[in-house]
Amino acid sequence: GDGCGHTLLTPHSGTLSSRNYPGTYPNHTACRWQLQAPPGTSLLLAFGDVDLEPSEHCARSFLLLADPQAGTAYGPYCRNAVPATPLLVTNSSSVTVLFNSTSHRSGRGLLLSYATSQHPGRGDCPKGHSCASASLAPLAVCFSVYCPAGCKGIDGDIWGNPSQGYRDTSVLCKAAVHAGVIADELGGQVTLSRQKGITIYESAFANGLHSKRGSLSEKRLLFHRGIFYSACHLPLPACGDVLEVAAFKASSWWHEVDELGQDQAWVAERAALGTAGHSWAAEPGSEAAWLEMDLGTRRKITGIITKGSSEHHDYYVRSYRVSFSRDGRNWKPYRGSGAQEDKVFEGNSDSHGEVFNAFIPPIAARYIR
Repeated sequence: GDGCGHTLLTPHSGTLSSRNYPGTYPNHTACRWQLQAPPGTSLLLAFGDVDLEPSEHCARSFLLLADPQAGTAYGPYCRNAVPATPLLVTNSSSVTVLFNSTSHRSGRGLLLSYATSQHPGRGDCPKGHSCASASLAPLAVCFSVYCPAGCKGIDGDIWGNPSQGYRDTSVLCKAAVHAGVIADELGGQVTLSRQKGITIYESAFANGLHSKRGSLSEKRLLFHRGIFYSACHLPLPACGDVLEVAAFKASSWWHEVDELGQDQAWVAERAALGTAGHSWAAEPGSEAAWLEMDLGTRRKITGIITKGSSEHHDYYVRSYRVSFSRDGRNWKPYRGSGAQEDKVFEGNSDSHGEVFNAFIPPIAARYIR
């Protein structure tokens, strides 16, 4: 059987877990992960959780790590033989992770993350496991953490949103993906501060993740772009400066005749966020509809916020792609870092809420479609 759970492996960082984690892992399963870092670097492995049913010599369920370059092995580990420290520093750029189970009754399984010696993390939580709760982070005003790839799918909750910050009991690197400071498929260094908590943390849907509405906490997390600026105490807004749109265009627009026989034009110019009344809508039945924005000059674009129209209609866009252009004639699809396919952004699920999606890396263009 397949004992592999949530897994995301990249050359510089990653996260892996047993199947069903944090629920009980299945009987009679096996999984093998091969971690490979760039030549000249070494792997640092952080044990987030090793909860395998105890047995003599860890014979029934076990975790074993093999370092073929050094000819050494670590483990086997289980509940009665856990790793001596939560962070394992190897001298190798290649490590094989083996997980096996036989019949058992209990155990959450395992959660493991890794980074390379190029990105060891500073002030990580706890001691290298950067998907853990932020309440375990150092009690520093401002600190930096290296988040491995793959924390988006880790079990655990986040409370808050990019503009107001996050409850300090949130899963730290999962919150960083929600805030749009890192891409889940890449991971990366994040800079954040812990400040006085607030009464209510409002929920939001951003970058494919839902946060929860949370109550008062003593501390909150604020993410920052760049590293250790003098203004590190300032919160990161949902996006930086809101870009002014010089002109809107669309593939089509809806000419509505309402119940009273009055005309209502759902034209492209009504697409700006915050426009009172109805918004833009494509002609009903049209395929491959698009909305185009001319920013007037080339700008750096770090994200987008979308919202539906609740003016008598429950209209919203559930998913979309983005293209960009410097001249309005030659268009390039947005794919993200290293991706081979056009990125599909997860949009709205109702006509009322706002949804934020980050562009990592940012787009440099005049026209967005």
